[in-house]
Amino acid sequence: MDCYRFRADILDGRDDWAGSQKAYAEAVALAPDLPAAYYSWGVALARHGDLAGAAVKLELANQRGPHWADPLKAWGDVLVRQRNTKEALVKYDEALKYAPNWKQLKDARDALAKQKV
Repeated sequence: MDCYRFRADILDGRDDWAGSQKAYAEAVALAPDLPAAYYSWGVALARHGDLAGAAVKLELANQRGPHWADPLKAWGDVLVRQRNTKEALVKYDEALKYAPNWKQLKDARDALAKQKV
């Protein structure tokens, strides 16, 4: 599964988005109960501006890996870009339970909290 996920990342880096999407789908099909492919796909979708699609994939990653902070942080980042700051804070706070020393997560949460939410 990771080989397909990494292949998807490489294809995306080579500007082959269609091939990348196919490889992410193959990674998910090979291991539908594991969160990593959903996470990587969600991050890629966010990079490409598909925030709704990214949120769906990151939610699926979170469902399959509920104690993994990375999908929660990325989901929070997507919510910030969607101007849903209250929900983003919830995701950041949840992620901090599993990665309390993650500086970038703390910084993102603190910066958002200083804004008017």
